[in-house]
Amino acid sequence: MVTSQKISTDEQAGARPRKRSGLDVVILIGLFTVVAIDVASMAIKGALIPPVVVLSSLYLLCAIIVATGWRWSAIFPLVLCTLGLVGELTNGFPVYALTHPSADRLAFASFAINYPLLIMVIGVSAVKLVQVIRREAPHLPRWSPLALGCVAGVMAGALLIGLITQAPAATEASGSAAGTATVHLKAATFAPDIVALHTGDTLTLIDDMPIPHTLTNGVWSADNHPVPGTEPGAPVVSDVALNSSAVTIGPFTSPGTYHIYCTVHPGMTLTILVQ
Repeated sequence: MVTSQKISTDEQAGARPRKRSGLDVVILIGLFTVVAIDVASMAIKGALIPPVVVLSSLYLLCAIIVATGWRWSAIFPLVLCTLGLVGELTNGFPVYALTHPSADRLAFASFAINYPLLIMVIGVSAVKLVQVIRREAPHLPRWSPLALGCVAGVMAGALLIGLITQAPAATEASGSAAGTATVHLKAATFAPDIVALHTGDTLTLIDDMPIPHTLTNGVWSADNHPVPGTEPGAPVVSDVALNSSAVTIGPFTSPGTYHIYCTVHPGMTLTILVQ
């Protein structure tokens, strides 16, 4: 009789639906927000960025697993978010974007929101995993409101800094030597994106950031479609790769308007006016 009652109780426990704890809700909010920001950033840039697509897919998978209410689900965001965060920070671009807000404000805002959220998800996942190992019912600790407030404060402060940081003034062409003009390559733009030269001048392009660019003759159309082509009299630029490096193009021997674009970043076009 006792055995029958025990079996019946165990069956009821096994049939009991899984419940999501407050920790699960915080994890889900963090993961879904990160994915939404990544998708919005790619939509604004008008291009799919493969590493971002992969990471967003992994974070979405973590969110689905956590949403099931499985007691060990915190393992997935703990491991995958840690690997994703470390992997991104070793790239070089996020560090540059965070320390140079005016270079790419969209990238800065994305990183300034996503990284505190990922750290929050990692911390909350670790707390839940410890509670599960101790056979405790997963619950938000008493200090959680303070911790979550700190995360919100870090994001708000970072966004405010990025908003008030002024971009350095760009001159039409900063001459580094007689007959030479210099244009800098930022995250996804030329600075400046219009430069004036005299006949016989050369043009030096400097990639200031650890971001790969591939340059060729042509332009991006208004709807962000590449239009390759070399104008008559223009120096040939064909798939010139830059990554924290520089290249000198020219001399430009004929007056006219010429264009160079980056095949990696939609909309990144340089206009060269030769007089």
